[in-house]
Amino acid sequence: MSSSTPSCSVCGASGQISRCSGCKGRYYCGTACQRGDWNTHKRACAAAPKWYDKHRKCQDGRNHEGRLELITWDCPEEELGWGACFADESDDLKKKFETEFGSDEEKFFEHWPQGFRWTCCGTDGGMDYGCDHHGSGSRSCTCDYCRMGEPLPDDVFNEKTAARHGLNLRRGPDVRSFRQYM
Repeated sequence: MSSSTPSCSVCGASGQISRCSGCKGRYYCGTACQRGDWNTHKRACAAAPKWYDKHRKCQDGRNHEGRLELITWDCPEEELGWGACFADESDDLKKKFETEFGSDEEKFFEHWPQGFRWTCCGTDGGMDYGCDHHGSGSRSCTCDYCRMGEPLPDDVFNEKTAARHGLNLRRGPDVRSFRQYM
């Protein structure tokens, strides 16, 4: 086996190997090995530096508290595909990610930040004006609705976007935000 071919960090098996989505440093052959290793691995995984830490700071000095995640799913409502680009261009973008960027997410983020999302607030990776978490963060939410003490209106909360796909986000308001900025 080549040294560049990963093997399972638990049993040493090769073949269909997946990477830990948290730290990207451990490899697993399946869910049994991953679950079996979790009690040992979870502290190291949480402490591992994330490639996107330098991108977390918002203009208001606060941080996103979620993960920066590459959008790999389609969003028919917005006519977007892989990488949150136009569906008819997504295969080309994915190929560019794999070939030109060598599947390196950090390098690809510099090229296409809108192809990522923050899991804390469901906004695209290029957003740096604040984290719209509506009360789930350690500090108050800075969105206009939370500042007004209002929940997100239906048309905003129910909007289908690639960056919000599969996330269970709060509607707000964040009571800590109300009139704090007025």
